[in-house]
Amino acid sequence: MVTIVSSATCHHYHEAEVDAAVLQAIDLLGGIGSFVSPGMTVLLKPNLLTGADPQKAVTTHPMVVASIARLLTASGCRVVIADSPGAGTRYTPSSLKKAYERSGYTPLAAIPGVHLNEDVSHTTIPSPEGRVVKRFLVISPAVAADVIISLSKPKTHLLTTYTGAVKNLFGVVPGHEKSAFHSRFPEAEGFSEMLLDLHGAIVPVLHLMDAVVGMEGNGPLSGTPVPVGLILASRNPHALDRVACRITGIPETLVPTLSVAEDRGLIEGEISIIGDDPAHLAIPPFRLPDTARSAGLMMKISRKVLARFQRGSRVLLPYPAVMASACIGCGACVRICPVHAASIREYRAVIDLSLCIRCYCCHESCEVAAIQLRQGSLSCIILGRRQ
Repeated sequence: MVTIVSSATCHHYHEAEVDAAVLQAIDLLGGIGSFVSPGMTVLLKPNLLTGADPQKAVTTHPMVVASIARLLTASGCRVVIADSPGAGTRYTPSSLKKAYERSGYTPLAAIPGVHLNEDVSHTTIPSPEGRVVKRFLVISPAVAADVIISLSKPKTHLLTTYTGAVKNLFGVVPGHEKSAFHSRFPEAEGFSEMLLDLHGAIVPVLHLMDAVVGMEGNGPLSGTPVPVGLILASRNPHALDRVACRITGIPETLVPTLSVAEDRGLIEGEISIIGDDPAHLAIPPFRLPDTARSAGLMMKISRKVLARFQRGSRVLLPYPAVMASACIGCGACVRICPVHAASIREYRAVIDLSLCIRCYCCHESCEVAAIQLRQGSLSCIILGRRQ
């Protein structure tokens, strides 16, 4: 069996260039009519991690969202743009409005037939084939829509090394519930198993990736934007992520969502890239996050130790440290921490490392980069420095 990933060159967020690339990527997969029908309500699920300037490459660029929204409305569909932002953002109508404004999404509501979601209700859906989670609490628009189209962004990630099509769907889980999953699945492998169970409960018909600009380093919030120059698309999120990792030079062995997908038989046969050949871009390998480790014998041993003696083996992992001079006491880390290890004292964040489970949500949530990751001497000796 051959799985298809389409590729269209797009170097700038100019409307005409983005429109042409999005249309090419979708037409190569059979055209928009093979995914939707007139009269449908389509949920566009972007990566809206937190309200951020589009130039920072934190979120799916609004020009890409606008492009496919116009394509859908021209096909007679009603479009709802919805996500539950992470990074400690409260899931409230006012927080959503702020995230839309800061990310450049507010003007999208002026497109006829397009609606920016402000409904913060949620509902429970089953995941009957789930291996680690049998039911999920998800935002109501994801259930009400006839179909979902996921609009992801290729970025490095402190917990899962890479975030793209598969990880993007985690945004249908309402904000307060995200922390519970981080607490329940503190390891990347278990967290990835949960993400694949979520994909069994919520199945987008199309995965479109804004790879015009990606992010390297300590993503998904505090990394560095890197030009890539592509719009990618596929019906299979796992194949799309595998192609994105190969393009950006992220070793697949470091991406647990890919390993879990392969174990479950979700990436079978050959992956065929059709359209523009990404090889002509000659993209330098993305700089990995500080938490990334090679998949050698010592890493496998450390994972076994961590799984069995989680608390005692935390010395093997990088730990979050607050830079008091940079902290503004906003409390985002407090709101997102799944085990209540973060607190505010004298207007500055404090992290209790005896409670910390090394999920790095606090680092992810800090918009002023006041939380750094530090590596203990024992970790350096046992695991070696990041390669």
